[in-house]
Amino acid sequence: MGQPRLSLRNRLILFQAEYREAVIGVGFFCAIGVAMIVPIAMSRNNPIVGTQIMTGVVENVSLMPLNPKSAVGRGLYYRYGIRLHDSNALVFVDGEVETPHIVGSDVPIERQHHKYGADSFRLIRA
Repeated sequence: MGQPRLSLRNRLILFQAEYREAVIGVGFFCAIGVAMIVPIAMSRNNPIVGTQIMTGVVENVSLMPLNPKSAVGRGLYYRYGIRLHDSNALVFVDGEVETPHIVGSDVPIERQHHKYGADSFRLIRA
């Protein structure tokens, strides 16, 4: 009699049924590897090339993190929304809990310009 002839569609269905778990496992294993490599590849060296002292007005303050359980290791800190005097832009700056600033107060901040065009801001302790 011989072997029965299977169509391509039936062969694919049999292949899918036979190797489904293996394909899912290999895909999951590759996804974990890519997820570990992507942050390393994306964090290219971006040094600070210039700084500028600026002032701004505190518009809002929130205690971070919003979920206290995620504060393990870092602790609590303030996130300030500061409106810059010269450009009227709103920037967000993290600050220490020990030195709170009230809404409406003028604060000095340092603008750090990075090599690849990004700007970061930090509070200056006075």
